[in-house]
Parts: sequence; C-alpha cells; structure tokens
Amino acid sequence: MKQPARALGLLAASICSLGVGLQQANAEPVPARAPVQSAASAAAPVRFLVVAAQESILSASVAGRFAKVHANLGDTVRAGQLLAAFDCAEVQARRDAARAEAESARVQYEAKMKLQGLQSAAEVEVELAAANVNKAQSQIRIFDAQLGQCAFLAPFAGKVARVHVKVGQGVNPGAPVVELVGNGPLKARMNVPSQWLAWLKVGDRLEGTVDETAGACSLKVTRVAGRVDAVSQTVEIETELASTSGQVLPGMSGQIRAPAGR
Repeated sequence: MKQPARALGLLAASICSLGVGLQQANAEPVPARAPVQSAASAAAPVRFLVVAAQESILSASVAGRFAKVHANLGDTVRAGQLLAAFDCAEVQARRDAARAEAESARVQYEAKMKLQGLQSAAEVEVELAAANVNKAQSQIRIFDAQLGQCAFLAPFAGKVARVHVKVGQGVNPGAPVVELVGNGPLKARMNVPSQWLAWLKVGDRLEGTVDETAGACSLKVTRVAGRVDAVSQTVEIETELASTSGQVLPGMSGQIRAPAGR
C-alpha cells in the first residue's frame, strides 16, 4: 500500500512541476519582431518618379477640324507660340459680318444724335440706336471668344512631349491636342516609410540613382505631405533635383535609401 501511495505522490509532484514550468514559460516575454521588420522596411530602397515643374495637356474646348499643326515631337517652344489651329473660316466670316453690323449701328446712332440736336428725333429713338450698337459689339465679342478657341497657344516655355492630332483631323470637345513639359527645374516625387518622419525635414538631401542612366543624383526635400497613408504606412514627399549625373528627363525613375545611421 505504501508503494502505490508513493507513486501517486511522485506523479502529483511531477504534474505540479510541469504546471509551474508552463506558467514560467508563458510569463517569459516573446521577442518583438515588429521593430526588426520596421527597421528593414525603413532601410529598403524607395522608388521615385521624375516629373517636370510644369506640365500641361492642351485639349479642345469645342469640336473642330485642324487646319494647322505647327508642333512636332521634341520642339522647343516659347510662351504664347501657336502650336495648332482649327479651320475657323466660318467663324471669321461671321465676325466680319458682325463688325459690319456694328459699324452700321454706330452710324445710325450718330445720325439719331444729330437729329435729336435738331429736334427731329425723339429720345427713345436715340436710346434704341445706342442699344443696337451695344448689341452689335456684344456679337463681335462672342465671335472673338470663338476664334480664341480655334488657336492653341503654348501656356509656358518648354518642350513638346506629344502631339495627338494631324492636319485635317476632326476632334470632339475634350480631345487632347498637344502635351507640353516646362523648361524649369525637375522634381521627384516618392512615398517614403512613415518612420522617416522622425528625422526627415524640408531642406534635407537624399542621395539616389536614376535607373535609366545609372547616374547618381542628389534630391533636396521641398515638401512633405501632412498625412500618412494608413494602409501602406508611407508619406508622400516632393524633392527637387539638386544635382544629377547625366541627362535626366521627366518620366524617368530611380531609387534612394535612408542616409546611413537613420
């Protein structure tokens, strides 16, 4: 009887010891891996995209058919230069007719004014003649506005990035005509890990490489977004290309890394 009791006592002691061991194991802290992953994410290269300081897509505001297309791919243009034009002969003819009517209305008004001075015309006749002058001038302004929509002028100095139309081609409102990029300094935009906000500030310089040329570049931070993307945990920043090795064009891309020790 003593041996079974002793065996039961030993079994109970073993179970208690095992329970204490499990409690201690559960009480021991599990190594946190999140900071390691976060550090790895912060150290990973960040992609950037080169963009022009000024970009514009000239589009048609009315339907028309092109009579002139002076822009060619890669052309350097100045601000206000004519790039393309619709065939607006009909609108021009209507404007000329409106100018003739305006001149006729002006002559009639002056005649009524003279007759009124001779007591031969009523005041209401003079007012009607003046209203006809204003109406004719309004028609001229309408046709002037329509003629303005016929010409596509460069809004700034730059280069032609793409030409969408040809002479004789008809387009509908909203159709793209010519794409321009400005001559100003190039910029680069990217989404960096939100951990960078602990040290990143406007004016900092980031070193990177342009993929297309394999040349080094130096990017100066000019803007930092005021919100972090909750899904990707990144923040958008904008930089200017302070220095580059080789030619860099809008649309090129590259990568940067956080400075050593960050």
